[in-house]
Parts: sequence; C-alpha cells; structure tokens
Amino acid sequence: MSHLIHTIVQNYVENSNCFGIVAKDGISTDQFAIYRSDLLFVKASLNVRQTQLQIPAILGSISTARNLDYYQNKICHEIPSIPDSDQIKVILQKLRVLIIALFLRLNKLMVEIKSKCSNSYNKYFLEWNKHSKEVLIITSTILVEYQQGKAESKILDTANRTLEYLGISMSMIDDEISNMY
Repeated sequence: MSHLIHTIVQNYVENSNCFGIVAKDGISTDQFAIYRSDLLFVKASLNVRQTQLQIPAILGSISTARNLDYYQNKICHEIPSIPDSDQIKVILQKLRVLIIALFLRLNKLMVEIKSKCSNSYNKYFLEWNKHSKEVLIITSTILVEYQQGKAESKILDTANRTLEYLGISMSMIDDEISNMY
C-alpha cells in the first residue's frame, strides 16, 4: 500500500493538482458520478434512485463524498499560501491524502457494484461511510481551527481506524510527504 500513497502524493499532492472528484452529486441529479479517469481513478456512475433500493447506505455515501470532495479541493487551494515551515501545511496534506485514498476505495466499490449490484454491498458502503465521516469531522475541525488561528494537530491521531481500513499507516504518509519538504 505504500505504492498507493506514493502514487497519490506524486500525482495529486506534490504538484498541487487541484480537482473535484465528484462529477455528479446524486442529490441535484439522479446520478452519482466520478468521471475522473487517470492512473488511479476509473470513471464510474450510479443511478442513486435505483441503487438505493438494494444499497440504502449509498445515500449517506453521496452526502459524505460531496463534503469530503469540497474539503480536499479547499485544502488543495489553501496549501500554496501556507509557508513550508508551518506544521499545518503537512497536516492538511496528510488529510488530503487520506481523503483521496477514501475516494479511491469508493470508486472501486462503485465499479464493483456496477458489474454485480447486490444488497450485500450495503455493508461495504456502511463501512466506507463510517470511516469517511470520521475523516470529514477531523478535516473540518482542523481546517476551521486553522482558519481561526489555533490549529490543533492531535486530532489527526484519531484516524487510526480509518488508516487500518485503508491498509495504510501514518508513517507511510509521513515518509512520502516528508520528501516534499
């Protein structure tokens, strides 16, 4: 999995490649879509109305995904204005890596259920929702505190369960990000 972290950092974080991941939000349209197609992402879309009948957890997923996408893009645009010496820059970069890794997991689930939609996938979306909401709370807390001038980095330590879920470690992320600064 260190290869995944390396690829995320190299292709999206290192060059401040800012982009929206969610192409259609599943709220204002009946489609939830990720149209990004590159080294890691695969184009995928789901009809929310049809999918929610077999996978009710998809509604929570699209809501959380929309918010996570907002934050990862906001962080990306904020990063260039933060001095390299400011510890919050590294913390925000780590959060962006986590968010992108979560989206890659969601993208994989979307592709899998498209080929074999079954209600057994609800548990996978519930699990994704749990970890994604945790990262969403951590991200919004850190970003709001940073904007108020009182950045708190300790809260990032609460992401251990999400790191396990993704099969990565904070030291993997630290190693890749430290190569940037």
